[in-house]
Amino acid sequence: MKKRSLTLSAILILLLSMVTFIASAQVTAGPSDATTAPPATASAVAKVVCYGSTISLSGPQDNGVDFAKYHWYKVDPNGVRQEDTNQTGRTYTETSGAAGYYTYQVVTENANGCTSPLSDPLQIYVLPQLSVNITTPTSSMCAVATNSTVLTANVTPSTGYTINYQWTRNGTDISGATSSTYTVTNETTAATVTFGVKTSYALNSTCAATNTKDIVITPLPTKPAITAN
Repeated sequence: MKKRSLTLSAILILLLSMVTFIASAQVTAGPSDATTAPPATASAVAKVVCYGSTISLSGPQDNGVDFAKYHWYKVDPNGVRQEDTNQTGRTYTETSGAAGYYTYQVVTENANGCTSPLSDPLQIYVLPQLSVNITTPTSSMCAVATNSTVLTANVTPSTGYTINYQWTRNGTDISGATSSTYTVTNETTAATVTFGVKTSYALNSTCAATNTKDIVITPLPTKPAITAN
């Protein structure tokens, strides 16, 4: 019985080691913190990136030479540091997912197995995916200078972020048209005019979305003439 007990103990220790290894290798995907409000400015974090883009980090070198090993850690939503044992080089990469703060730390190890203290946390903020649609009370107007309609850009997310707007007419920027609405007026030539809006985050203008809306300018009937029968 004693020999069997030792065997079972050894098996349990082996299984525990395997579970620990698997847990350390599988870092939780997504943000470390998805609930805290976004940074007020881009400089408040190490970098602000677009949804779905690659997060790329670089560790330090030892007098211009890479350390023998890099221990990369990511903080999970519960505040627990998880080591990604699959990435041990100087560069760490991850494809960003949901919006929020992604927090990382690293420990360097030299050829003699000596390890550094844990680095200070580095935060990357991932913006949510941006989309926009245009609404208007009407998609057609009579070709009269005083006629007008209002185009409204509706962005998602609708709150929590400062959004930049730029309206276009047939692909050309309209000077001064930088609010969430644009009033179409002074259209006197019969045509189909394509109005568009380009939107982007103030935190990172490369994270953008566009959309267009066609407005049909209908010609007026010619001046009628009355004839007597």
